[in-house]
Amino acid sequence: MKQESKHPSPITFAKKSEMPYCTLALGTTEWNETGTWRYLRPRYVERVPACQYACPTSNDIEAWIRLFEAGKLAEAWEAATLENPFPGIMGRVCFHPCMEGCNRRELGGSVNIQMCERTLADAMGKELPPAKAFFPASGKKVAVIGAGPAGLACAYHLSRLGHAIEIFERMPEAGGMLRYGIPEYRLPNDALDREIKRLEGMGIKFNLGKPVKSAADMQTMRQDYAAVFMAIGAYKSKAMGVPDEKAPGVMAGLEFLRKVVEGKAPALGKKVLVVGGGNTAIDAARTARRLGAEVALAYRRSRAEMPAFEEEVRQAEEEGVKIEILLSPKRVVTAGGKATGLECLKMKLGDPDESGRRQPVPIEGSETVIAADTILTAIGEEIETAIVPSALPIERGAIKTRPGGRTEWNTVFAGGDFIAQPRTVVNALAAGKRSAIAIDCVLRGEQFDSVFDRIRVADTDSVLMSRYLQIRTGQPPKAATTSELERLNKVVTFSDLNPNYFQRSEPAAYPMLSAEERLSNGGFAEIHQAPSEETRKAELARCFHCGRCTECDNCYVYCPDAAISKKECGFEIDYYFCKGCGVCLKECPRAAMEMIEEPTEI
Repeated sequence: MKQESKHPSPITFAKKSEMPYCTLALGTTEWNETGTWRYLRPRYVERVPACQYACPTSNDIEAWIRLFEAGKLAEAWEAATLENPFPGIMGRVCFHPCMEGCNRRELGGSVNIQMCERTLADAMGKELPPAKAFFPASGKKVAVIGAGPAGLACAYHLSRLGHAIEIFERMPEAGGMLRYGIPEYRLPNDALDREIKRLEGMGIKFNLGKPVKSAADMQTMRQDYAAVFMAIGAYKSKAMGVPDEKAPGVMAGLEFLRKVVEGKAPALGKKVLVVGGGNTAIDAARTARRLGAEVALAYRRSRAEMPAFEEEVRQAEEEGVKIEILLSPKRVVTAGGKATGLECLKMKLGDPDESGRRQPVPIEGSETVIAADTILTAIGEEIETAIVPSALPIERGAIKTRPGGRTEWNTVFAGGDFIAQPRTVVNALAAGKRSAIAIDCVLRGEQFDSVFDRIRVADTDSVLMSRYLQIRTGQPPKAATTSELERLNKVVTFSDLNPNYFQRSEPAAYPMLSAEERLSNGGFAEIHQAPSEETRKAELARCFHCGRCTECDNCYVYCPDAAISKKECGFEIDYYFCKGCGVCLKECPRAAMEMIEEPTEI
């Protein structure tokens, strides 16, 4: 039997009037499978957005922004809380490194992610749904020592992984530094309590007012629980090391902040001097202003070297805190057995020290006295070592740990301010999640080291719960498209994007009370306010959605071979006709495609 030709039959015209006005191909060209010309082929990929790369908790910001923008509130909340348990807290107190990484900063300014995160939590209402467990109960119990951010995060993630959790906290309420170190004008108690209540709803048991007091207690816990996570923070304030610093009228900044929270604010007098340049110093200074004192802050380096967040320093100055730089304490001045001021030496800056900041050098003979009724010290904090067994070494003021927070004892882990890492809330949350995954590995008889490189974000120590769940279940994470995606552990930079498809726009400011409003009516009203719905929607729309396909149709429209077809959700490339020209890649605004070499296997 004669094989039918694949080529189409010729089209004939009987007369001139039947011919088209211009050159058109009236027949099919599908017989000409031009894909054989190709040596490179395009494919759809999902990359790591720069904001997620910059976030220590590896928060999938792009995912929840897209869902929130689409009005899918419950799905946005689930996406946000997969990696970061506390959007309402972090939308208020995080120093937002994600915004430093945001590619939108190159075209008008970063998306105000912190404000958007807070509005997502606010939109969920006063009663937040408890997070559901990913796996059935394992029957194993884990003890968490400390209900600060690291301990709470570790408990949250371990509970979702199927383990029973008991938290032991020395204070009468949970929260740690979130409650006793961050003033309520930054983090209202109701916002904190609302998110902690979710953990109670998950079945996590809180033992409040029950400290672990000794190394012997730790030994007992190690025997009674399948694993132990130590997250007791760094509460011991460093001493100034000057004469008479224990005189009445001198108090540690953290102690002062705690007393204010407990309703036991001390009488400060008219003038308060805060010594230090970190976040605790700024919080103490701003709190003292709210209690009616005139406040000055003395710091031994320049303004540029202050470790406190610049935004907080600026707000403190707006509220009347006077910043005195290049001053180092020499002795506490006393009269009648009480502090009346602080004698300081003027400093100049020398070469950079280990921190990278220029080292202060005293100027001999430059003594000056700053009068003060109360001196609040905030030059750093140290960990409490009383509960640490001798078998667990301490190095440079932190407990020594291996990847995942593992100590010398295989079932004892540590995180947060208790280990050597930046002492911020977001870093504490990241440490809690990292240790939760490491503990889960140990309880399942698997080595954390064997999965770490598979779940980390690019070259960071941040880990993704989504990738860990994929390893445990064998199921890929949900994507916004049904297209076959290759998930790459590569970060999208601004140079990867096609900026021709984005307009320059400025970010919305996080609404804030004026300096006068902040100090009035008791002074502890929340300083940041929720934006209007219109502002929130406009800010969400500014996201580039770096590295993610948003079905903008550019690849479909611009393909010269019509080799790309639309699916119900996403696109499909017909490689019989794709010549590998790369037009789709060039016109993709978000770097959600790449060209790879044509496979040579037969």
